[in-house]
Amino acid sequence: MLTMWNNNVTGFPKPPSTISPRLFKYGGLVMGAVLVVAILNPFYQITSGYCGILTNFGSVQPAALEPGLHIALPVYQKIVLVSTQPQTITSHEQAATHDLQDVRTSVSVTFHIEPADAPGFYRDFRTLDTLAHRIIEPTVSNDVKAITANYNAEELITKRDLVDGQIKDLIIRSLQPYHLTIHSVNTANFAFSTAYAQAIESKQVAQQQALQAQYTLQQTQISAQAQVVQAKAQADAAVATAQGQAQALLVTSQAQAKANALVSQSLTPSLLQQKALDRWSGTMPVYLSAGAPLPFIGTMSAAEK
Repeated sequence: MLTMWNNNVTGFPKPPSTISPRLFKYGGLVMGAVLVVAILNPFYQITSGYCGILTNFGSVQPAALEPGLHIALPVYQKIVLVSTQPQTITSHEQAATHDLQDVRTSVSVTFHIEPADAPGFYRDFRTLDTLAHRIIEPTVSNDVKAITANYNAEELITKRDLVDGQIKDLIIRSLQPYHLTIHSVNTANFAFSTAYAQAIESKQVAQQQALQAQYTLQQTQISAQAQVVQAKAQADAAVATAQGQAQALLVTSQAQAKANALVSQSLTPSLLQQKALDRWSGTMPVYLSAGAPLPFIGTMSAAEK
Protein backbone atom coordinates (compact mmCIF):
# COMPACT_ATOMS: atom_id res chain seq x y z
CA MET A 1 0.00 0.00 0.00
CA LEU A 2 1.13 3.56 -0.70
CA THR A 3 1.50 5.89 2.23
CA MET A 4 1.30 9.66 2.49
CA TRP A 5 2.48 11.75 5.44
CA ASN A 6 0.47 14.49 7.05
CA ASN A 7 2.01 17.48 8.80
CA ASN A 8 2.26 17.20 12.59
CA VAL A 9 3.05 19.71 15.19
CA THR A 10 6.71 19.60 14.35
CA GLY A 11 6.10 20.35 10.62
CA PHE A 12 6.69 16.81 9.37
CA PRO A 13 4.21 15.05 7.01
CA LYS A 14 0.93 13.85 8.40
CA PRO A 15 0.35 10.19 9.07
CA PRO A 16 0.04 8.22 5.83
CA SER A 17 -3.36 7.46 4.08
CA THR A 18 -4.01 4.73 1.50
CA ILE A 19 -5.38 4.90 -2.21
CA SER A 20 -6.52 1.67 -3.90
CA PRO A 21 -4.51 0.72 -7.04
CA ARG A 22 -7.82 -0.44 -8.60
CA LEU A 23 -8.89 3.19 -8.79
CA PHE A 24 -5.81 3.97 -10.81
CA LYS A 25 -6.52 1.03 -13.10
CA TYR A 26 -10.10 2.03 -13.92
CA GLY A 27 -9.16 5.65 -14.27
CA GLY A 28 -6.49 4.72 -16.76
CA LEU A 29 -8.93 2.65 -18.75
CA VAL A 30 -11.43 5.50 -18.85
CA MET A 31 -8.79 7.98 -19.88
CA GLY A 32 -7.58 5.59 -22.57
CA ALA A 33 -11.10 5.05 -23.89
CA VAL A 34 -11.70 8.78 -24.01
CA LEU A 35 -8.42 9.27 -25.83
CA VAL A 36 -9.28 6.56 -28.37
CA VAL A 37 -12.72 8.07 -28.98
CA ALA A 38 -11.19 11.49 -29.38
CA ILE A 39 -8.70 10.18 -31.91
CA LEU A 40 -11.08 7.99 -33.93
CA ASN A 41 -14.08 10.37 -33.67
CA PRO A 42 -17.02 8.09 -34.65
CA PHE A 43 -19.56 10.93 -34.43
CA TYR A 44 -20.83 12.61 -37.63
CA GLN A 45 -23.10 15.62 -37.80
CA ILE A 46 -25.21 16.06 -40.96
CA THR A 47 -26.56 19.59 -41.41
CA SER A 48 -29.67 20.65 -43.31
CA GLY A 49 -29.25 20.70 -47.07
CA TYR A 50 -27.12 17.55 -47.01
CA CYS A 51 -27.60 13.84 -46.60
CA GLY A 52 -25.15 11.21 -45.41
CA ILE A 53 -23.79 8.25 -47.40
CA LEU A 54 -22.72 5.36 -45.17
CA THR A 55 -19.91 3.14 -46.45
CA ASN A 56 -18.72 -0.14 -44.98
CA PHE A 57 -15.08 -0.57 -45.91
CA GLY A 58 -15.82 1.63 -48.96
CA SER A 59 -19.02 -0.18 -49.99
CA VAL A 60 -21.87 2.32 -50.46
CA GLN A 61 -24.98 1.48 -48.48
CA PRO A 62 -28.32 1.97 -50.28
CA ALA A 63 -30.05 4.14 -47.64
CA ALA A 64 -29.10 7.78 -47.22
CA LEU A 65 -28.81 9.25 -43.71
CA GLU A 66 -30.97 12.20 -42.77
CA PRO A 67 -29.65 15.42 -41.18
CA GLY A 68 -28.72 14.96 -37.52
CA LEU A 69 -26.06 13.24 -35.37
CA HIS A 70 -24.90 9.78 -36.45
CA ILE A 71 -22.28 7.26 -35.26
CA ALA A 72 -20.07 5.23 -37.57
CA LEU A 73 -17.84 2.42 -36.39
CA PRO A 74 -14.25 3.58 -36.64
CA VAL A 75 -12.13 2.07 -39.41
CA TYR A 76 -15.06 -0.10 -40.58
CA GLN A 77 -17.59 2.61 -41.44
CA LYS A 78 -17.46 6.13 -42.84
CA ILE A 79 -20.11 8.79 -43.51
CA VAL A 80 -19.75 11.07 -46.55
CA LEU A 81 -21.87 14.22 -47.02
CA VAL A 82 -23.72 14.84 -50.29
CA SER A 83 -25.43 18.17 -50.99
CA THR A 84 -29.14 18.08 -51.78
CA GLN A 85 -29.28 21.83 -52.45
CA PRO A 86 -29.91 23.28 -55.94
CA GLN A 87 -26.78 23.33 -58.08
CA THR A 88 -26.15 25.19 -61.34
CA ILE A 89 -23.74 24.02 -64.03
CA THR A 90 -23.09 26.30 -67.00
CA SER A 91 -21.80 24.96 -70.30
CA HIS A 92 -20.43 27.19 -73.08
CA GLU A 93 -21.28 25.74 -76.47
CA GLN A 94 -20.45 26.37 -80.12
CA ALA A 95 -22.61 24.86 -82.84
CA ALA A 96 -23.55 25.30 -86.49
CA THR A 97 -26.90 26.33 -87.91
CA HIS A 98 -28.72 24.77 -90.84
CA ASP A 99 -27.18 27.36 -93.18
CA LEU A 100 -23.70 26.58 -91.75
CA GLN A 101 -23.30 29.70 -89.64
CA ASP A 102 -21.28 29.39 -86.43
CA VAL A 103 -23.25 30.23 -83.31
CA ARG A 104 -22.16 30.46 -79.68
CA THR A 105 -24.32 30.25 -76.60
CA SER A 106 -24.26 29.33 -72.91
CA VAL A 107 -26.67 26.88 -71.30
CA SER A 108 -27.19 26.78 -67.53
CA VAL A 109 -28.75 23.68 -65.96
CA THR A 110 -30.08 24.05 -62.41
CA PHE A 111 -30.85 20.80 -60.56
CA HIS A 112 -30.64 19.05 -57.22
CA ILE A 113 -30.06 15.48 -56.04
CA GLU A 114 -32.85 13.77 -54.15
CA PRO A 115 -31.74 12.03 -50.92
CA ALA A 116 -33.03 8.71 -52.25
CA ASP A 117 -30.75 9.08 -55.31
CA ALA A 118 -27.72 10.31 -53.34
CA PRO A 119 -26.18 6.82 -52.77
CA GLY A 120 -26.30 6.07 -56.49
CA PHE A 121 -24.82 9.48 -57.30
CA TYR A 122 -21.94 8.95 -54.86
CA ARG A 123 -21.31 5.43 -56.11
CA ASP A 124 -21.14 6.51 -59.79
CA PHE A 125 -19.66 10.02 -59.67
CA ARG A 126 -18.48 10.90 -56.15
CA THR A 127 -18.47 14.68 -56.83
CA LEU A 128 -20.52 17.25 -58.74
CA ASP A 129 -17.51 18.18 -60.87
CA THR A 130 -17.27 14.60 -62.11
CA LEU A 131 -21.01 14.60 -62.88
CA ALA A 132 -20.63 17.87 -64.79
CA HIS A 133 -17.64 16.75 -66.89
CA ARG A 134 -18.88 13.23 -67.63
CA ILE A 135 -22.63 13.71 -68.08
CA ILE A 136 -24.10 17.20 -68.04
CA GLU A 137 -21.67 19.10 -70.27
CA PRO A 138 -21.50 16.44 -73.05
CA THR A 139 -25.29 16.03 -72.94
CA VAL A 140 -25.90 19.78 -73.23
CA SER A 141 -23.38 20.06 -76.07
CA ASN A 142 -24.99 17.28 -78.11
CA ASP A 143 -28.54 18.53 -77.53
CA VAL A 144 -27.73 22.16 -78.42
CA LYS A 145 -26.05 21.07 -81.65
CA ALA A 146 -28.96 18.79 -82.53
CA ILE A 147 -31.54 21.57 -82.13
CA THR A 148 -29.63 24.46 -83.74
CA ALA A 149 -28.86 22.34 -86.80
CA ASN A 150 -32.58 22.41 -87.65
CA TYR A 151 -32.75 26.20 -87.98
CA ASN A 152 -31.14 28.90 -90.07
CA ALA A 153 -29.21 31.59 -88.24
CA GLU A 154 -31.98 34.14 -88.74
CA GLU A 155 -34.59 31.72 -87.37
CA LEU A 156 -32.64 31.35 -84.12
CA ILE A 157 -33.47 35.02 -83.53
CA THR A 158 -37.01 35.18 -84.87
CA LYS A 159 -38.02 31.85 -83.26
CA ARG A 160 -36.06 32.21 -80.03
CA ASP A 161 -38.81 30.98 -77.69
CA LEU A 162 -39.46 27.89 -79.80
CA VAL A 163 -35.75 26.98 -79.95
CA ASP A 164 -35.31 27.51 -76.18
CA GLY A 165 -38.25 25.23 -75.44
CA GLN A 166 -36.93 22.46 -77.68
CA ILE A 167 -33.43 22.65 -76.15
CA LYS A 168 -34.87 22.52 -72.61
CA ASP A 169 -37.14 19.54 -73.34
CA LEU A 170 -34.35 17.56 -75.02
CA ILE A 171 -31.85 18.18 -72.18
CA ILE A 172 -34.37 17.15 -69.52
CA ARG A 173 -35.12 13.91 -71.38
CA SER A 174 -31.42 13.20 -71.85
CA LEU A 175 -30.61 13.69 -68.13
CA GLN A 176 -33.61 11.73 -66.88
CA PRO A 177 -31.72 8.38 -66.55
CA TYR A 178 -29.30 9.98 -64.05
CA HIS A 179 -32.04 10.71 -61.48
CA LEU A 180 -31.50 14.45 -61.38
CA THR A 181 -34.37 16.74 -60.49
CA ILE A 182 -34.11 19.53 -63.08
CA HIS A 183 -35.31 22.97 -61.97
CA SER A 184 -34.56 24.98 -65.10
CA VAL A 185 -32.57 25.08 -68.33
CA ASN A 186 -31.67 28.62 -69.41
CA THR A 187 -30.15 29.41 -72.80
CA ALA A 188 -28.22 32.66 -73.22
CA ASN A 189 -28.48 34.81 -76.34
CA PHE A 190 -27.19 33.28 -79.55
CA ALA A 191 -24.01 35.02 -80.70
CA PHE A 192 -22.82 34.94 -84.31
CA SER A 193 -19.62 35.97 -86.02
CA THR A 194 -18.97 39.69 -86.40
CA ALA A 195 -19.40 39.58 -90.18
CA TYR A 196 -22.72 37.78 -89.96
CA ALA A 197 -23.98 40.07 -87.20
CA GLN A 198 -23.17 43.08 -89.41
CA ALA A 199 -24.93 41.41 -92.35
CA ILE A 200 -28.04 40.85 -90.22
CA GLU A 201 -27.96 44.45 -89.05
CA SER A 202 -27.59 45.71 -92.63
CA LYS A 203 -30.49 43.53 -93.71
CA GLN A 204 -32.66 44.85 -90.92
CA VAL A 205 -31.78 48.43 -91.91
CA ALA A 206 -32.58 47.68 -95.57
CA GLN A 207 -35.90 46.13 -94.59
CA GLN A 208 -36.79 49.16 -92.52
CA GLN A 209 -35.87 51.46 -95.38
CA ALA A 210 -37.95 49.36 -97.79
CA LEU A 211 -40.90 49.51 -95.42
CA GLN A 212 -40.48 53.27 -95.14
CA ALA A 213 -40.33 53.63 -98.94
CA GLN A 214 -43.41 51.43 -99.29
CA TYR A 215 -45.22 53.54 -96.72
CA THR A 216 -44.21 56.74 -98.55
CA LEU A 217 -45.42 55.26 -101.86
CA GLN A 218 -48.71 54.28 -100.33
CA GLN A 219 -49.14 57.77 -98.94
CA THR A 220 -48.34 59.26 -102.35
CA GLN A 221 -50.82 56.94 -104.06
CA ILE A 222 -53.46 57.80 -101.52
CA SER A 223 -52.81 61.52 -102.05
CA ALA A 224 -52.94 61.11 -105.86
CA GLN A 225 -56.15 59.13 -105.62
CA ALA A 226 -57.62 61.85 -103.43
CA GLN A 227 -56.66 64.47 -105.99
CA VAL A 228 -58.18 62.40 -108.79
CA VAL A 229 -61.37 61.98 -106.84
CA GLN A 230 -61.43 65.70 -106.08
CA ALA A 231 -60.80 66.64 -109.73
CA LYS A 232 -63.47 64.24 -110.92
CA ALA A 233 -65.88 65.65 -108.39
CA GLN A 234 -65.12 69.18 -109.59
CA ALA A 235 -65.50 68.11 -113.25
CA ASP A 236 -68.75 66.35 -112.47
CA ALA A 237 -69.95 69.46 -110.68
CA ALA A 238 -68.96 71.68 -113.64
CA VAL A 239 -70.71 69.35 -116.07
CA ALA A 240 -73.76 69.27 -113.89
CA THR A 241 -73.72 73.08 -113.68
CA ALA A 242 -73.34 73.45 -117.46
CA GLN A 243 -76.04 70.92 -118.08
CA GLY A 244 -78.28 72.74 -115.66
CA GLN A 245 -77.58 76.11 -117.30
CA ALA A 246 -78.13 74.63 -120.78
CA GLN A 247 -81.33 73.03 -119.68
CA ALA A 248 -82.48 76.27 -118.14
CA LEU A 249 -81.57 78.20 -121.30
CA LEU A 250 -83.38 75.63 -123.42
CA VAL A 251 -86.46 75.87 -121.27
CA THR A 252 -86.25 79.67 -121.39
CA SER A 253 -85.80 79.67 -125.18
CA GLN A 254 -88.63 77.25 -125.67
CA ALA A 255 -90.87 79.36 -123.47
CA GLN A 256 -89.84 82.57 -125.31
CA ALA A 257 -90.41 80.92 -128.69
CA LYS A 258 -93.78 79.70 -127.60
CA ALA A 259 -94.62 83.14 -126.33
CA ASN A 260 -93.43 84.72 -129.57
CA ALA A 261 -95.50 82.27 -131.57
CA LEU A 262 -98.55 83.10 -129.54
CA VAL A 263 -97.85 86.82 -129.97
CA SER A 264 -97.35 86.39 -133.72
CA GLN A 265 -100.61 84.52 -134.02
CA SER A 266 -102.42 87.23 -132.14
CA LEU A 267 -101.01 90.18 -134.22
CA THR A 268 -103.51 90.56 -137.13
CA PRO A 269 -103.19 93.46 -139.61
CA SER A 270 -106.22 95.20 -138.17
CA LEU A 271 -104.79 94.89 -134.65
CA LEU A 272 -101.45 96.27 -135.77
CA GLN A 273 -103.09 99.22 -137.57
CA GLN A 274 -105.19 99.91 -134.52
CA LYS A 275 -102.12 99.90 -132.29
CA ALA A 276 -100.32 102.20 -134.71
CA LEU A 277 -103.27 104.64 -134.74
CA ASP A 278 -103.32 104.50 -130.98
CA ARG A 279 -99.70 105.54 -130.90
CA TRP A 280 -99.89 108.10 -133.81
CA SER A 281 -99.71 111.71 -132.75
CA GLY A 282 -101.72 112.93 -135.82
CA THR A 283 -98.74 114.62 -137.51
CA MET A 284 -98.45 113.98 -141.24
CA PRO A 285 -95.01 113.53 -142.78
CA VAL A 286 -93.63 116.56 -144.57
CA TYR A 287 -92.26 114.75 -147.54
CA LEU A 288 -93.61 111.73 -149.31
CA SER A 289 -91.97 109.93 -152.13
CA ALA A 290 -93.73 109.34 -155.36
CA GLY A 291 -96.26 106.56 -155.14
CA ALA A 292 -95.88 106.21 -151.33
CA PRO A 293 -99.24 105.79 -149.60
CA LEU A 294 -100.33 108.09 -146.93
CA PRO A 295 -99.79 106.69 -143.47
CA PHE A 296 -102.35 104.06 -142.47
CA ILE A 297 -104.45 104.80 -145.54
CA GLY A 298 -102.60 102.60 -147.94
CA THR A 299 -102.21 100.06 -145.26
CA MET A 300 -105.86 100.14 -144.45
CA SER A 301 -106.80 99.74 -148.15
CA ALA A 302 -104.45 96.79 -148.41
CA ALA A 303 -105.84 95.25 -145.28
CA GLU A 304 -109.39 95.75 -146.46
CA LYS A 305 -108.54 94.18 -149.80
